Amino acid sequence: MALMKTLTAISVLCMLYIFSAKWHAIFLMADAMDKQLMILLNFKGGAFVDRFLHGYSQKIVWAPLVAVALATIFANQQGPVRRKLLVVLAVVLMVVVLDQLSSSVIKPLACRLRPSHTPIVSGMLHYVNGYHGGRFGFVSGHATNTVGIAVFLAMMFRDRFTRWSLAVFALIMCYSRIYLGVHYPGDIICGAVLGVLVVWLTQTLLRRYNLTFATRKRPWVLLATYYLTVLALLIFA
Repeated sequence: MALMKTLTAISVLCMLYIFSAKWHAIFLMADAMDKQLMILLNFKGGAFVDRFLHGYSQKIVWAPLVAVALATIFANQQGPVRRKLLVVLAVVLMVVVLDQLSSSVIKPLACRLRPSHTPIVSGMLHYVNGYHGGRFGFVSGHATNTVGIAVFLAMMFRDRFTRWSLAVFALIMCYSRIYLGVHYPGDIICGAVLGVLVVWLTQTLLRRYNLTFATRKRPWVLLATYYLTVLALLIFA
C-alpha cells in the first residue's frame, strides 16, 4: 500500500511538472482548437433562425420565467414562510454571485477577446443585427447563469420531463451565444462548469442548514411559462 501511494504521488508530480513546462503550448493548442470549432459551429441560418436565437439570447425575455421559478420554489418549500423566504433569498444571491463572478471578476482578469473582437476570426463569423457584445468573453455569463439556474432547479424537481426541459433551455441558450458570434465554445463550457460549481456549493450550504428540498412533482406552471415563451419567440421570429 505504501508503495502504491508513493508511485501515485510520483506520477502526479510528474504530470504537474510536464503540464507546468508545457502549459503555454497546451494553451495555444486549446485556443486554436476553440477557434476552429467556433468557425465550424457558427453559420448563417437565415432570417428565422437569426430572429429566434437573437430573441432567445435576450435576458429580459426570461424575466417571467425567473419570477415563476422563484414563486415555484417558494410554493414547494416545506415549513413556515420565513423558511421559504430564506431559500428564495439564497437562490437570488446565488444568481447574483454567478453573474458577478463571470462578468465582473473573471472577464477582466482573463481578458480573452470575444470571437467578434478577434481579428483572426471575426471576419469569418455570422452576426445578427450588428450585435458583437463587449470586448471580453471568457467566461460566458449567459452560460454561467443559465446552466446554474437549470441545474439548481433540476436538483429540486426530479421529474424526468422537467429535467429534460431544463436541459433544452440551457443548451439552446448556450448555443445561441455561439450562433450570434459572441462566445467561443470554450467560453461556454467553462461558464457552464462555473455555474455547476456554484450551484453545488449553494446546495451544500442549504443542506447543511436543512433548507433544501427535492420532489418528483412536476412544476406545471414553470414548464408552461418556458414553453409559452419559446412559442412566442417562434411566432415573432
